[in-house]
Amino acid sequence: MPKKSVENTALRLKAILEVLARQDPSADKKTSRAEVLRQALEQVPLDGPEAQLLASGVARGERALVTASTKLVKAGWILKEGRAGWSITPQGRSALSSFPDVEDLHAALSGSEQSVSAVTSAEARSEAVLEEALLESDAAAEPAARIHGAHAEDRYDGPSFPQPSAVAVPGTFGSALGGSDWDPAAEAVQLGFDRSDELWKLSVDLPAGEYEFKAALNRGWDENYGEGAHFDGANYRLGHSGGPVTFLYDHATHTVVTKPDGL
Repeated sequence: MPKKSVENTALRLKAILEVLARQDPSADKKTSRAEVLRQALEQVPLDGPEAQLLASGVARGERALVTASTKLVKAGWILKEGRAGWSITPQGRSALSSFPDVEDLHAALSGSEQSVSAVTSAEARSEAVLEEALLESDAAAEPAARIHGAHAEDRYDGPSFPQPSAVAVPGTFGSALGGSDWDPAAEAVQLGFDRSDELWKLSVDLPAGEYEFKAALNRGWDENYGEGAHFDGANYRLGHSGGPVTFLYDHATHTVVTKPDGL
């Protein structure tokens, strides 16, 4: 990741804390994920290559920020509560007060005296994962075991940020796959987690047609994402010419993309 982008991501993480710190602690309604990100990106706008759209349609800098924000959760500085929104903890408010300089803030966030560059190195490696997955021409031909994350490595320390227990793509094609339409618990529409790139994937054969679907987490509708990765948003639309298609869900951005065979 270019030095400027690394610095911008660091500044945006601080901006997230500042946005959440402005919340009224007594208010019932917390700030939504989309609004937090909007304000942080408004405070530190995307610059140059950061504004480049990945294959998922999400800007490179925004995806890096969403992935990096998990460090704030792990540090105990913010809470991400799905439908309830995001909020800052007393520890997060204390961190803003104790570390006004962004370098010091991120050194504290990393638990060492590392520079901002080192703290955000994981984001540099992960921000283009989804784009690369979509550009692999042989992805749809991979064995099912690999698509669903059954790799041979002996050591696996778990995902780099929290993942749901299940992800599905319920929609109007459920019955075509042997299940029911719009059923988030149907086995036919459950995605498998691929730990190599931390994406959820499902490859199926669908008849030609026009379809609609959403991403539903944990086999229910309490947390779901639609077009544009919006919580409880409009349905995704899929015009399919028939044959294999792969669904990929990225929990860092809540984005679903589809990859027809051969693309």
